[in-house]
Amino acid sequence: MVDDNLNNYMLQFIKDICDEIGPRESGTEQELLAGDKVEKEMQKFCDTTHQEEYISSPHAFLGGIRYGALLALISICLYWLSLLIDLNILPLPMFVSFLFILIAVILVIITISYFITEVMKYHEFFDFLFPKKTSKNVIGVINPKNDVKNSIIFSAHHDSQFEFNTFYYFKRFGQIIINFGYFGVAVLFIVIIIKIIFQILSIGFDLLFFGFGIFFLAFIPIALAYVFFHSYKPVLGAFDNLSGVSIVLGIGKCLSDNKESEMFPAHTRIYLISFAGEEAGLRGSKRYISAHLRDLKASNTHVVNMDGIAKKDILEILTKEPGIGATHDPKVYKPIYDIAKKINPLSKLGKLPFGATDAAAFSKKEIPATTIGGLNLSETLAPYYHTRFDTPEVIEKEALGQVVDICVQYINFIDKAT
Repeated sequence: MVDDNLNNYMLQFIKDICDEIGPRESGTEQELLAGDKVEKEMQKFCDTTHQEEYISSPHAFLGGIRYGALLALISICLYWLSLLIDLNILPLPMFVSFLFILIAVILVIITISYFITEVMKYHEFFDFLFPKKTSKNVIGVINPKNDVKNSIIFSAHHDSQFEFNTFYYFKRFGQIIINFGYFGVAVLFIVIIIKIIFQILSIGFDLLFFGFGIFFLAFIPIALAYVFFHSYKPVLGAFDNLSGVSIVLGIGKCLSDNKESEMFPAHTRIYLISFAGEEAGLRGSKRYISAHLRDLKASNTHVVNMDGIAKKDILEILTKEPGIGATHDPKVYKPIYDIAKKINPLSKLGKLPFGATDAAAFSKKEIPATTIGGLNLSETLAPYYHTRFDTPEVIEKEALGQVVDICVQYINFIDKAT
């Protein structure tokens, strides 16, 4: 069992980062300062520590949302101009109607391409349009007593996200807005394509397209909500995800304090990693994997990621992250779930309904991984998720301690299985 001193250490670390550094937007000085502080803590109980620098375009992940929404709004205007020409309300030639609708479909294709590749699938196809920034992942290594037969990465991320206006102002309805936005753009695309085909074939269904035009007018408030989807003011990120970083550090401290006991691994090397750029589309973990993929696969590495731990009664071990197309390995999440159920009977297996965690980057490269989280986004939306309420006050220190306990027991499980 983790003692209260360790729980206090983890909670104090979170408070110190929030007080001394504050919000940590990806690719900023504050993110780098947080990484320096994490490494300073790691040096107290790791055999070696270092930072790995990488370059990315963090604003590409969400920075194009408002522009995509504006393109959708322009497309709706072009649709209506085309429709008004078809109805002989605007006295313009029919080829102008076709030109308007053709431009509209091009704009919608750009919007859909951005949302699918960057926002949903976390690819970096549009990154060239956004400025480059420097970030650093922080890595600490704890070597076992004897020869190395396994490796476990315990990870989290130390950057924090912009405030999501839709979540702050609209609460749970903000999630509905997101889903309806995707639906509305998909309908817009399909209807415009059909209208183009009908115009080419000289088929007139003006009344039908007028009805869809009314629907698109009703969709405008949703598109406007996307324009202001997030602010450019990052939140403190105590819950998401200094809580995870504190747990990573707590694992290291726990092992260091028990170096002469059976708790300390005999054959399992422990990597403690705090990634940068998770909130910018998993940029940090993806760069780390690209640099170390061969070693990760050769060293029998398992990955246990921590993301968003606040309440001791909410604990979810992820099996899938379908939005990004990641399926986690049962040889990681099943034993962790079995251990978690003994420590906290309320523990659950679950899927992430939207978004992604750093574990997904590993699983997509066939490196066994899972994430231990403290959100059940399928059923509710915590008021502190990506809002200004994400402060140290929302975190129960016992929630941190029980995850450390789970992870230390998982080390023991892997170590004895060799």
